Amino acid sequence: MSDSMAEKMKRKLSAKSVTAIILFGAIVMVFVFFGLPGPMGAGVGYVARVNNSLVSLADFQQEENRIQQYYQNLFGGTMDLSSQRQLLRQQALETLIRGELVAQAAHENDILATDAEVRDYIVNMFQQNGQFDREFYLGALQQNRMKPSDFEDKVRKDIANIRTRHLFEIANRPMKIEQAKLQELKAHKINVTFVKLDQEKLNKDLTQEKADAAIKALDEALAAGDEAAVSAQLKVLKGQWEDTGFVELGADSFPKINSQVANEAIFELSKGQPLLKRVVRDGPAKYVLKLKEVKMDNVQPLDVMTLEMSQKRRADGMFEAWINHFREKSYVTMNTQALQLN
Repeated sequence: MSDSMAEKMKRKLSAKSVTAIILFGAIVMVFVFFGLPGPMGAGVGYVARVNNSLVSLADFQQEENRIQQYYQNLFGGTMDLSSQRQLLRQQALETLIRGELVAQAAHENDILATDAEVRDYIVNMFQQNGQFDREFYLGALQQNRMKPSDFEDKVRKDIANIRTRHLFEIANRPMKIEQAKLQELKAHKINVTFVKLDQEKLNKDLTQEKADAAIKALDEALAAGDEAAVSAQLKVLKGQWEDTGFVELGADSFPKINSQVANEAIFELSKGQPLLKRVVRDGPAKYVLKLKEVKMDNVQPLDVMTLEMSQKRRADGMFEAWINHFREKSYVTMNTQALQLN
């Protein structure tokens, strides 16, 4: 993310948005001391390194406890998670590494939490009888062998991380022209007819030599746009045409086509060229695709849920790409021995 993009996104944050982020952060951060087994005595040792920052063993154990408590609450307190211990630890380690990557990427792009936000969070979290209780705050830190500076750093990172995610959501809110395009996509529907050829079934019906020859001839017939020759080869391969039924053009997938590669290839079809000029290969499966029908329904206003889902998908995709790009240029190492601790 460039500095200019970060600046543009930050300018879109209103005071109301900042308040919402902090409140949401309070909900997330309430787990900071949740599920701890008392003083951990694990203040030394590190389980991972992310660039110049170290992830402590204490943080790792705390995150593992939090995740375990979450699953026990979700599936029942009597659930035995001992058999899933290593998976829980892997999840805890990855969560901490990812959180550190987000914090560093946010800091690199000047997406920060202010001292006032950190102070307000702590004042609101550690209250007794409606007022901030300093002894309560310091006692909780002492019980978990944390210094105020360490805890405040955690709060600062979490607020910045939540703000970063929120910025992506704001930046990906569809504009009016995009909303109109989404409406058009919902109204624009297509029916695709297809043939799925499974390699295992082909091997049962034909020799390998005959199957390979028929697939090659099918590819040549598709490239030439010769539908009669296509039909002849499909007959040899015992392929049957099926319809997806009418589907919105903006749909993520089409019924009965269980292949992301084939779903993406559908968008190469057009009225002028309804038959795809190649066999789509996805592992052992092969697809022949043809645009059968197109229709336009009346354009209806988009409901709020559709807009929100579209916004979230785009925001999630951009956020993941941003973090993955930062991770690729970062130095990340893990102490896998931590996963074997008793």
